[in-house]
Amino acid sequence: MPEQLEQDQSHRRSVLRALLWLTLGFGLIFAGLNVVRGLYLLASLELLYALFALCLIPVIPTTRHLVAWTIAYLVPFFCIMVFALLLPNTSFTVFAWIQTIPIISYLLLGLRGGLWMSLCFISAAVVAFNVRYITGEHALNALIITNLAFSSLAVMLFSHIYERSRVRNERRLIELAGTDSLTGIANRMRLNEEFQRLRSQSERSGMALSLVVLDLDFFKRVNDQYGHDVGDKALQHAAALLASRLRGSDLACRLGGEEFALLLLGADHAQAARLADQLRQQLYAAPLRVAGGSTLQISFSGGVATLGQDGDDLNALLKVADRRMYEAKGLGRNRIVAATALSPAVDCTD
Repeated sequence: MPEQLEQDQSHRRSVLRALLWLTLGFGLIFAGLNVVRGLYLLASLELLYALFALCLIPVIPTTRHLVAWTIAYLVPFFCIMVFALLLPNTSFTVFAWIQTIPIISYLLLGLRGGLWMSLCFISAAVVAFNVRYITGEHALNALIITNLAFSSLAVMLFSHIYERSRVRNERRLIELAGTDSLTGIANRMRLNEEFQRLRSQSERSGMALSLVVLDLDFFKRVNDQYGHDVGDKALQHAAALLASRLRGSDLACRLGGEEFALLLLGADHAQAARLADQLRQQLYAAPLRVAGGSTLQISFSGGVATLGQDGDDLNALLKVADRRMYEAKGLGRNRIVAATALSPAVDCTD
């Protein structure tokens, strides 16, 4: 998720930089045209804003306060648009620029920020337009005003629907990318992301964070004897039990093959070992039903590692937990090895 957030920020930086260059170019052009037309105040504002855009161009690629700078840029930008509507010598066609407000807002601020920015400035623009043109000798007929108002509303509505659909689809793609297709639990990529988040939370709160690596015992034998379909069901059966027995703050994931991992926030070394051993017993006590009415008992061997005690990053913890898992295999399987081995509740024999 942090990588996805950074990608989203990168996209918005690119959009904002392109808009800044457009602001610089068009600002200078319109400032010159408005000087010729005698609109000195508007020309001065456009010139100042073009210079502001020029100053922002080198800032945007590296700033850590992108949202703040975006708002600082958009608010005066849209204010100048609305102000231009009120000036007596400007053409009402300036309203065409107002209709870019929703598109720009949603591109740069996302769903919620884009909605509020669009509502505020589209409403202000419609009021300003009516103040100038609905009365006096230059009054326009109601049909033109209605068309402009509804076209602005339509642009804002379509921008909102598009952004909401984009966000929903993006979240769904992120979810699918972090999910193991066979078992439906998290995959290795999701483990990497969640570890970064939980490690930060652990460091802030002082809570323990432990990792358990589990490997199903004699899985090759299951595939050879029953076929890969039953092997897949065995993986799904184990994954479902692991996911259903964990707390909402924990994470169960499939590392690959018949290997799984548990990320346990708030569990120290001993607590993680006890929880893993309980899961081992529960899995062995819940055999998988296979064709013909027979049952298949599934066991796993596991190793435990704890943040700080066994390493400071995910790779270090995985190496320690993986080594201890193989120690459990060497001790006869169907057991958990932490700093010292836990005696198995049920022996698993060949």
